Amino acid sequence: MTGIGTTRKYRSFTRTIAVAGVAALAVVMGNGTASAGIDNSSSVIDVDGNRIEVLQGDTQYQAVPPLDGVPTSVEFFHNGYAAVNISGPDAADFEGTKLTVGYQIGYPIALAGATIVLNSPGLGFAIGSDTGIDLGLVPDFTLDLSAGTNAELAGDIIPSQELDIDLEPGGITEVPLLEDQEFDGPEALVRMQGVHGSISGAIGAVTIRPYAKAVTENGDTVMTYGVPQKLN
Repeated sequence: MTGIGTTRKYRSFTRTIAVAGVAALAVVMGNGTASAGIDNSSSVIDVDGNRIEVLQGDTQYQAVPPLDGVPTSVEFFHNGYAAVNISGPDAADFEGTKLTVGYQIGYPIALAGATIVLNSPGLGFAIGSDTGIDLGLVPDFTLDLSAGTNAELAGDIIPSQELDIDLEPGGITEVPLLEDQEFDGPEALVRMQGVHGSISGAIGAVTIRPYAKAVTENGDTVMTYGVPQKLN
């Protein structure tokens, strides 16, 4: 996150809003293999010949009329996933790789006090293999997010949170939803379902672009950007 005067406040939700299908950006449950569409990807090969690839897919945005009815407000919902795939001679030995997922928000002008608020019911984060979601990258890269497999959850589902971030006066504001989530091994995936965003105080067209970034323990960095989507 960059920019002078930018602040971030993280407030954990203590209440549970259990609505089927929206209750969590959660681990996908079920049997069999579900094909996942890849929207964008980027990769780099490190000095030891390992390929680090970052992907985004199943991206969906739904812009909705703002509940406050203010002309300078925008609301949206976001679904999708971000994944990291490391292949090569040392892929299984990777440790401490960090995954960041977020948005770039673009707009011509922002009023004083303009903000974006993101609400995530929870993030499903999984590492492992033998999966229920086949990203179609290489034959042995299939992240298993179903129960009863050897997929390993990276702790519990990442807690629900609200992020309140000040907008820059104009231009682009970078908004991380998940920042520097560490994992070991060659594969990781985070699935998002029902992320709610509310932007207030932006004048003119508002455009959103999702991004995902992986940084290895050795400092190799890979970023991928989704297709920009106008929200109003």
